Amino acid sequence: MLDKIAMITMLILYILVGMVALFTYLVTRSEGQNKTEWERKIDDEKQMNYLRNYRNRQK
Repeated sequence: MLDKIAMITMLILYILVGMVALFTYLVTRSEGQNKTEWERKIDDEKQMNYLRNYRNRQK
């Protein structure tokens, strides 16, 4: 009896962890697809500033 309860509990936990992992994957996957042109421009400016500062640190 106790073994069946433990197995059912583990199965439920595996299903919950799988659902959380799938949800996390879907959220991170779709994160960049809905950016506006303004958000892309801001991201590009941040990257250019980072690269300029990175090159200056190496000199």
